[in-house]
Amino acid sequence: MFDQSGLDIRKYRPDPDRASSGVIEAFVQHLEERVGERVTDLRGAIAAEQAEIEHAHRDLVVDEPAHYNLRMVAAVLAARRILSRTMSGQALLSLLEEAFTGPYASLIRSGTRTWLDAESDPFRAMVALVRTREREDFGKGFTLERERDDDAAYLLNVRRCFYHDVFAAEGAAELTPIFCAFDRSWIDGIDPDRHGFRFERPTTIGLGGSICPFHFRRVGDPPR
Repeated sequence: MFDQSGLDIRKYRPDPDRASSGVIEAFVQHLEERVGERVTDLRGAIAAEQAEIEHAHRDLVVDEPAHYNLRMVAAVLAARRILSRTMSGQALLSLLEEAFTGPYASLIRSGTRTWLDAESDPFRAMVALVRTREREDFGKGFTLERERDDDAAYLLNVRRCFYHDVFAAEGAAELTPIFCAFDRSWIDGIDPDRHGFRFERPTTIGLGGSICPFHFRRVGDPPR
């Protein structure tokens, strides 16, 4: 999914193995560049801890997407455990969020905007992509509810979040917002004036909400 030479979302095909591996690689590389000197073989230490966490929560792997989602959650948890020996508090949380969300943010943002600019009906294109990701990238580890689904609005509510379930089970629910923040990259690529729809997510489960609303609403009339 991710390619530093460019991101063409029109050619997007679900590949959670490649996507999760790319996110983790960029995450670890960023941590190495920022604080690698504080821990001997930071990459190896994170990988070993990640493997233990994945094994401990193997019962949560209810389908293929859950396997790759657990991989990403375990990587963040592992980094937290390793780096908490030399850092703590908000400084560590900020570093983890920066490392997880930063490397691909501008690429995804610009790719999203370029893709929507080229679509004759950006709203329909976005809804189609969201539907694909619901099935292929999230799977049964999430509980999803469609509150509304028509040509004026697509209102999806996440009532159970796999990421939050694992973090909470580890007593680290404060890490869930890192995954919420990752979405800012594609969200910021949406321009209601240009693309004819807006996105609303006033809260998330990770931020204390009862649901994560992913609400897409048209602005004005649909194209003829």
